[in-house]
Amino acid sequence: MYISICFRRICSLNHEENIEMRCLRKIIWMIAYSRWIALLYFFGFLKAVNCTSRSNNGRIKFALIDMNWRNAISKQDLAAVEYWMSRSNSMEKFCFCYGKHFFQENKIYPAFFICTRGLSFLNHEPLHIFEVNYVDDWKIKFRILDDYLVQKSRKPFLFKGPLSVSYQLFNIFVTYLSFDSTISAHNLSYELFYKFLKLLDLLDPISSVFLNKFYSNLYKNGLMKASSFDIINDVKNYRLRYFCEKRRKRPFMYFFGVLNNYLGACLIPDISTLSVFKKRNQHIDQCFRYTEEVRRLVLKISVTSLELLICSLRINVHIFDWLLFVTKIAGYYIDDTEYSFNPIKFHNICGFVNFDGPIKTQNTLKVVSSDFFLNLSDVNQRRITYLRFVNVDICFDLIKPLLNRSRITFLEISYCNIAAGSKITDLSEIILRLNVLKLRDFKLRPDDIYLILHSKIKVLILSNCTLNDGSVFPFNLNKRYVYEIAKNLRMLDISSSKLPMLFVQFLCFSSNLENMNISCFEFLPEDSFSSLKYSYKKFDCLEINHYIPNDSLKCLLMKVSANSLSLCFSNAFNEVIYFFRAVALINSVKYLDLSDNILPSYFLNLVDYFKNLKRLKLSSSLPLHMNYINDLRIFNSLTDLDLSRNNITTHNYTFIPRFINLKSLNLMNTIIEKGLFRYILSNNLTNSLISLDISNVVLRFCDFKRILYCKKLKIFHFKISSNRPLSYYCDILSLTMAKNNLSILTVELETNINFDDILSLADFHNLLQVKITCNKFIDVREEDLIKFNFENPEFRFELVLKDYNLDINTVGILMEIFNNYSCSFVSL
Repeated sequence: MYISICFRRICSLNHEENIEMRCLRKIIWMIAYSRWIALLYFFGFLKAVNCTSRSNNGRIKFALIDMNWRNAISKQDLAAVEYWMSRSNSMEKFCFCYGKHFFQENKIYPAFFICTRGLSFLNHEPLHIFEVNYVDDWKIKFRILDDYLVQKSRKPFLFKGPLSVSYQLFNIFVTYLSFDSTISAHNLSYELFYKFLKLLDLLDPISSVFLNKFYSNLYKNGLMKASSFDIINDVKNYRLRYFCEKRRKRPFMYFFGVLNNYLGACLIPDISTLSVFKKRNQHIDQCFRYTEEVRRLVLKISVTSLELLICSLRINVHIFDWLLFVTKIAGYYIDDTEYSFNPIKFHNICGFVNFDGPIKTQNTLKVVSSDFFLNLSDVNQRRITYLRFVNVDICFDLIKPLLNRSRITFLEISYCNIAAGSKITDLSEIILRLNVLKLRDFKLRPDDIYLILHSKIKVLILSNCTLNDGSVFPFNLNKRYVYEIAKNLRMLDISSSKLPMLFVQFLCFSSNLENMNISCFEFLPEDSFSSLKYSYKKFDCLEINHYIPNDSLKCLLMKVSANSLSLCFSNAFNEVIYFFRAVALINSVKYLDLSDNILPSYFLNLVDYFKNLKRLKLSSSLPLHMNYINDLRIFNSLTDLDLSRNNITTHNYTFIPRFINLKSLNLMNTIIEKGLFRYILSNNLTNSLISLDISNVVLRFCDFKRILYCKKLKIFHFKISSNRPLSYYCDILSLTMAKNNLSILTVELETNINFDDILSLADFHNLLQVKITCNKFIDVREEDLIKFNFENPEFRFELVLKDYNLDINTVGILMEIFNNYSCSFVSL
């Protein structure tokens, strides 16, 4: 296989009259010797396993306790036993015995039993071998069994755990796995239902349509049949006995994906969310194996999907309520969007964090049905600690009794239709115990403000909020009194709001406040309070985007320092120069975001005022020319530079190669004048860059070749604009240091991809995350299939198809290639 891949590389490099080979001759000669040496130990180095040469041709022997043998085993069966379990004495548990076993003189009696470990027959238990053709016959695949095959163990497979898996039980389970209509249609007993779940849990199933079909059968033949009452009540405590505390939720999560023929489910671990969504054309990793890592599980569902769910549960509400109970759902997030899979999220490579909130929809808002919450049991209502409503029509009368019974600590109401006259003081008892309160597009009343000041809120978002029409803010607040919120508040967002000056001052100088967003903020006019007190305050992140000139705000921020400062979308940049001269800021700011501003070139000299600056973002803000630019300090000190969404021409490109210590460079969505890229990527940059983003940038291949000289590149995002296949680019990259360094890779193609393109990733054995976006997948290949085994067990692969055309067989082959790693194939 290695020789064939090398041959393909040589052929592809000779193509186009060896233009690329001539350019890479130095690199090729340097690594030629090491690559030939690599032939001697290639398979151990790459750790690739041919899919067609696994242990026993994909057959597995399961060693199981036979319940019948314990009572009456024939001499013939006893003599034929190949594997045994043993223990040193009656006080120990049985485990696999590595000794050799036989009967002396062919006399099948306990007295003639010999174990080379010296243990008696009474301390042995015979194992019944159950052999299956796992690869060909089992439609559901399991991580534990796949790993067992790769290890090529001579020992039969043994189950571990609190459940004693008997030969009889496993026989029924395997029959059920075959989806034989005569078997799978039978009602499941209470005991079998829990034992099947435990077997699935022990083997660690891989997400697939067949796994969902298996759970659908468990749902229809167990939970919806006569044994439903016993399963839900579980008087024998199978759920507690079979599953440890950490793994007690996971086996039941899959049921959320089979409640309705039109709904699916997946876990998004990063945001602790169980998403129930409308099914679409895709194959995804449902990620339920990460459930045990989630502390507070939130159910996310759109209003449309909620309507479908309610319709399908009219006679089975008790089952859904039981699922909420056993999976310990502690919150609900209802909006107008669908989270249909767990996406790979790539943060800005330059380290800038965008606190993007929800966007207000222009569509008519749908009403959240009261039936959903009214049908929750008292136990499930009391467990609620998290409620989030975005772009929906809700009624305070609906959520008020729910909140009063719950232990809510997180509440968000963003861009919602609520009844006229509603106010948060209607929820006074709840507000006082909240940790997080997020209100967007909300009309506040004076007593709402009093309530907030007396709360223990740690995260407060009052975006696009103002006082209710006709309300007059009273000025009898005690200016010396330390309100409760001042001791607890850590994050404040009052962007796009108009609020009373005194109220904002109390919030801004909370003793533990770390992050503040006052973008597009205005004070309400207050004739009776004209002066502001200021004091030294240190923030981690300070956002002042869409700055509206305001002397009071300048006064408030006079002695403020910040680790990160954002001054984006300034209508008149002359107005924000004040912040470039504030002593506390210029001594503290390390991350500066000046995106979406119109900057004359000499304004870049002001950036040098920030003495400790490490990261600079000029997205859509790079001046058109570089006249009047001094020899700035930042050319030596800056480590991260974001120039996305700019036009780079012969008049301004010289700004980039002047940096000598950049670790990360973001050129996403830039328009680069033809032939300039090779000059932008200077020798200093190729020596220092670790991260490079040229997503959606049109480059000729002669420009792309400059990237091959990057010695430390670990994170690479790029777009293929030519007709060359992905494998062509991967073959070229694998001849460089990227072969060993590359960790994160995203590629966008304007064409299709095939199996060879996927297989070309095998050379980059340190990959952690790969995302490929293309038109279609073409089911053709020249190379032998291999089974990837990347260094990082948490490797993730995401294939986004603009025209989804994967059939079940192609998905099966791709899953086989990626060998138990997290894979999702989705439509754009």
